[in-house]
Amino acid sequence: MLNSGIIDIVIGLVFIYLLYSLLTTIIQEIISTHFGFRGKMLERAIFRMLEDENKFNSRFKSTFFLFKKTGNGGKRNSASGEFYNHPLINFLGEDNSRNKPAYLNKECFSKVMVDLLRGDDVKPDDDVKSLIQKSLDEQKLNWGNVKISDETHRFLRSIWADSKGDIPKFKVHLEAWFEETMDRASGWYKKHIQIVLFFIGLLISIVFNVDTLKIVDKLEKDPKLREQIVQQANAFVQEHPNLDTDLMQQEIEYKKALIRQMKIDSSLKNNNTDIILEDSLKLVKYRLLKARRDTLLNRSEKILKNDIKNINHSLGLEWESYKCKSPMFLCILKSLLGWVITALALSLGAPFWFDLLNRLMKLRGSVATPTSDDREKKQG
Repeated sequence: MLNSGIIDIVIGLVFIYLLYSLLTTIIQEIISTHFGFRGKMLERAIFRMLEDENKFNSRFKSTFFLFKKTGNGGKRNSASGEFYNHPLINFLGEDNSRNKPAYLNKECFSKVMVDLLRGDDVKPDDDVKSLIQKSLDEQKLNWGNVKISDETHRFLRSIWADSKGDIPKFKVHLEAWFEETMDRASGWYKKHIQIVLFFIGLLISIVFNVDTLKIVDKLEKDPKLREQIVQQANAFVQEHPNLDTDLMQQEIEYKKALIRQMKIDSSLKNNNTDIILEDSLKLVKYRLLKARRDTLLNRSEKILKNDIKNINHSLGLEWESYKCKSPMFLCILKSLLGWVITALALSLGAPFWFDLLNRLMKLRGSVATPTSDDREKKQG
């Protein structure tokens, strides 16, 4: 039978990872919002679609460029550059420092692509089909007169032929292409965020001295401490039975807010003068970013003051209680290893550890805890 003591050690460790991964995720979201990670990753996806090239060979270099204001995709006098210069896209940027939209819907993408192919001086009675055909025949956009990359051109010609020159059908193909690319872009985003989570997790591990090796050692040597941590874990699970769903819902709500912002932006663009438009857009975007920031800060404050404070007190993770009985070099080396292990664990994200904690709690419940009578029989 599986030893319940081993399960308790694992539960304690997983619970600690869960709490600190929640804090790590909140800090990552604050950073992502401030630097506009989503908008930059969307820009890279559009760049990949329209320029037919991969800008970054190294994922670490790619992640580093998320923190830069420019250089994340797109370039002047190119198809992607014209895409982002289109008024509909230009009005969806968050602000001057994050001047790329964080979200686009498929209808917006297809509308802009058709505009780029037909040109910006089109008139109501013009034959749009002929204009698009001319653009594809000459392999350049009528809007901006820039060249379309070879592979992108071949693909556009293919879906234009599939639609038999019918513009609504052509838009449907464009929208399907956009959605497929966005599915892949979501995977790119998660891989990049995992690197960011690792470095945030490493910083948190050092600041709070969350050394996995020392935590395991303490839990292994102290049965009462194990029981105390398990009780805290059980109370946390009871208090947050749907934590993984809640985390996902918060992300969905933020995405809905971005969509609402996009609709407001378009409405203001169509109904106001330039001065009113600029001021109104700034106000809408400021409120969205402020609400996002305040929500994340409130969540982090609650976790720090309640759950993490309790767990740190129980385990004595604070630097004030740190003692080194070996040579300093060995202590630093062991601590560094413990911090790196913690950082790797935190990069897996809170939903992973919450799901594992739930499974372990159920497993623990199915493992019979030896009673005092059982111990006496064993000793007899």
